[in-house]
Amino acid sequence: MKIIVINPILFTHEKGVIPHVTTIKETMIYDLCLAYHRAGHAVSLIAAADYAPERKETYDFEVVFLKSIGRKIFQPSVLPFLPGVWRYLQQRKGDVDMVLASETFSIPSLFASLIVPRKTVIWQELGAHNRKMKTWPSRIWYNIIARCFMRKAWIIPRSYVSQRFIRRYMPRVGDPIGHGVVVTLEKEMSNKKSQFLTVGRLFWEKNVISVIRKFDAFLSKYPRYRDYILYIAGDGVLREEYDRQIKEMGRERQIVLLGKLPHKELFRYYRDSKASLFDSLRELNMLAIMESVAMTTPVVTNRVPFDSEIVEKRKLGIAKNDWNEDDIARMIERNDEYVENCREYASLITVDAVARRIIDSFEKASKYNS
Repeated sequence: MKIIVINPILFTHEKGVIPHVTTIKETMIYDLCLAYHRAGHAVSLIAAADYAPERKETYDFEVVFLKSIGRKIFQPSVLPFLPGVWRYLQQRKGDVDMVLASETFSIPSLFASLIVPRKTVIWQELGAHNRKMKTWPSRIWYNIIARCFMRKAWIIPRSYVSQRFIRRYMPRVGDPIGHGVVVTLEKEMSNKKSQFLTVGRLFWEKNVISVIRKFDAFLSKYPRYRDYILYIAGDGVLREEYDRQIKEMGRERQIVLLGKLPHKELFRYYRDSKASLFDSLRELNMLAIMESVAMTTPVVTNRVPFDSEIVEKRKLGIAKNDWNEDDIARMIERNDEYVENCREYASLITVDAVARRIIDSFEKASKYNS
């Protein structure tokens, strides 16, 4: 199968600033393309040149960086305009079998929908209108452009939240398929240690201080669990502030800041923990939740991340707003049950499984409309 993946935005920006990187090989979309390559498909990845690494690197498949224009209006960190996508697709429209584009509110997705409408799959993550300019550009796009010019594309939402949102505007919407996780599945049940984990950049949006305070309350209320440790994996501008507050609590031995960890080491902490704890203030799909589940480690989370709905439906942990120290204790008491649920679900969320599920969804939709 010949597959073109269009994903102009490779990294999360910080206040509109695109980070300088030395490689793109650690991105979610590169891993997905690599999964297609492993499965024997001919895959090409198109991205904005703004996200190209500082040094030239060699890839396992074709990677094309295209120039963005009109940068003052079409900001590369939000809505990049890559006119080269039109020419690239026109030259290959007879050969390509599937075009996987990211987001309906996207100019490259519009190009794909116009050039190869029945070959276009849009992997939809957004579950609400973009807040820029009081949501007016987003509302115009979904109500007029998407409805008139993109309705033949097959939409695969990445969550139930995005599914409910995009069904308001597009007629061809499939079941949710979330991000894939690059892991080797555990064949045997790991022995969980007396520890919890939280993962994320130490910025206000991740609200790690809330997890710290709830864990402190848990230790105070449940002295029988006083040997438990909370590990915090991640770095950021609030690290010194969190370190100070942990010392004021007198919890230096029980709440440990690990900094940013290599993936192999991070996955070891996931695997050994009773659960991962999250209380974010702003999220879409949260990769850390699925990473935890893939490591057969349940989660305790509020309902802000879109993936919290999967956690609730599949009983992969506890998903509720204002969770507290009692929920942490309940996680310990029912850990075996939640771990087994995670084990059963993990096979569906490896990056290779997600790559296969996207093709299966597309082929099923194509047969239905043939």
